[in-house]
Amino acid sequence: FNEAENLRVFFEELLANLSPLEMELEAIFVNDGSRDASLEVMRELKDEFGARVVIVILDLARNFGHPAAVTAGIEQATGDAVLLMDTDMQDDPAAIRKMVTKWKDGADVVYATRTTRKEPLPLRMLFHAYHRLFSTITPIKVPPAAGNFGLIDRRVADEIRRLPEHNRYFPGLRAWVGFRQEGLEVPRRARSVGPSRVGLAGLTELALDGLLGFSALPLRLAFAAAIVLAFAALVGIAAIFYIKIFTDMAVPMWSSIMTVVLFSSSVQFFLIGLLGEYVARIYSEVKHRPHFIVRKRY
Repeated sequence: FNEAENLRVFFEELLANLSPLEMELEAIFVNDGSRDASLEVMRELKDEFGARVVIVILDLARNFGHPAAVTAGIEQATGDAVLLMDTDMQDDPAAIRKMVTKWKDGADVVYATRTTRKEPLPLRMLFHAYHRLFSTITPIKVPPAAGNFGLIDRRVADEIRRLPEHNRYFPGLRAWVGFRQEGLEVPRRARSVGPSRVGLAGLTELALDGLLGFSALPLRLAFAAAIVLAFAALVGIAAIFYIKIFTDMAVPMWSSIMTVVLFSSSVQFFLIGLLGEYVARIYSEVKHRPHFIVRKRY
């Protein structure tokens, strides 16, 4: 999405690392509704390098989001293995040859784990906290710092294609299907040009898709929290009654009312918000809309 400035450098570096493998290559570009010249650059690359490598361009009808673009690429891919990576130059193509070696040695999935990150410290702390939380509350064990960058066998790609959910967190889906999975430590590079195209809102939505899509524990924790807060409210009420009956201290009536109202309201709003997140995802799933629409295939 809007990576016109990176595309040529990315593809030339990609080919430089893939050419020594002496394998039949197919490159699939997914243009996720870019508003810059990304599509034009992709078509130029197809004209220039089409004799060396099969290049397919999927121009989506609008910006459907990163998970939908990944899904489009997997559904289009025809090779014995599928490599997934972004074009923002943060994924290092030099790691691909090691991934292919692991795949040839029997691994069905080879995922990159980011040993270093170039994002600001607060964002890195949020990423770390999210991965810890995800591994704690979900039965699916996604390795920390494992993103989309990686190689999957054809069998794995076919199984992921069969998964019907609309709200898709790819590292979680990749871990869920199983098979033999191996990690590869890859330093995360800084973006070569421009800021990240995924803002805080997009990252938050992706995080919620991961947490709520693979675990019902938040609902159970909300129920437990409601019990704890209700108990705390009862303790507060009991303390107020004790003070009023057995001591000479004056307890304003408004404090009693506010104690009950604040506790009960906090529990209710928390539960309503959490239920709303689950219901929103159920609503999205039952509509059975396609993950993406291709405007044109080149």
